[in-house]
Amino acid sequence: MREHRRRKQKELYDKNGGNILNMILDIEFFTEEELKEMTANYSVDRKLGNGCFGEVYMGITKDNKEVAVKRYTRKGGGHDKQDFADEISSQARIQHVNLVRLVGCCLQTEVPMLVLEFVPGGSLHDVLHGNGRHTHLPLPTRLDITVGSAEALAYMHSNIGHKSIVHGDIKSGNILLSNNLEPKVSDFGSSKLTSVAKSGDWSVMGDYSYIDPAYIKTGDFTEKSDVYSFGVVLLELITRKTALYEDRKSLPLSFAKYYRDEGARRNMYDHDMLSSTDAALLPCYIECLDRMANLAIRCLKEDVDERPTMADALELKVLRASLRVNS
Repeated sequence: MREHRRRKQKELYDKNGGNILNMILDIEFFTEEELKEMTANYSVDRKLGNGCFGEVYMGITKDNKEVAVKRYTRKGGGHDKQDFADEISSQARIQHVNLVRLVGCCLQTEVPMLVLEFVPGGSLHDVLHGNGRHTHLPLPTRLDITVGSAEALAYMHSNIGHKSIVHGDIKSGNILLSNNLEPKVSDFGSSKLTSVAKSGDWSVMGDYSYIDPAYIKTGDFTEKSDVYSFGVVLLELITRKTALYEDRKSLPLSFAKYYRDEGARRNMYDHDMLSSTDAALLPCYIECLDRMANLAIRCLKEDVDERPTMADALELKVLRASLRVNS
């Protein structure tokens, strides 16, 4: 029985591209038993959340480091081991302060599992909207979160030193926050090499409140599809409304409807945030929100060619610098 189990694990390791990864990448490989030990056998009290791809648990390694273990439950269809190896190696090589770091993986299971950096502050969605918590987020902090997230996506989309990757599931729930509210873009379970995503052989499994309508119409997912999703997150930060709000109204559609009417647009901004702002700073803050709103509307353009790139969206850094000077 033990020999049969060992052979089965070796077959899965080979099927999932372990030999390829060993040759090209210095990555930590975990056994299935190690993951069970790290997560107290996937204990309920270690569970961090669910996604369309599976479950995430907090794990503690043998050297007492906290990690997040992503346990995939979606099966069927299979996957090409070279494609999987390419994806894992690309994710491991893209190191950015605003991206959740890949620590390692387990290839001894039917569907490979990832071990990721643990980010303790919860998601942006939880901080903005969740569970009765109402963390005060002043505008400079929101702008910092926006800039950090944009930098992470621009880095993923770039082709410098690694193969370009699209994320595929950008939403406020997949932007994690450290204890000092530094953003970390997470959930690479949905990411794909751009070349694979553009081939039309990839089905996005993300939240439809954030998915690019152009992708739904054409089946073509590009970097500009991530840009659309980023635009929805940007609206959440401006308004503190969920992507579907008040009896399932669409935030992007509502905001676009009111955008050209200055009074109506500004009425959608987060009034709790503005009411707690020093009166002397209000004109500066309103102007900043107007400029963030303009970027969001451009990100949400129906014609993908009219949308900015994530690199273009880094105009936010200039806006942040201006806000700091005026504050």
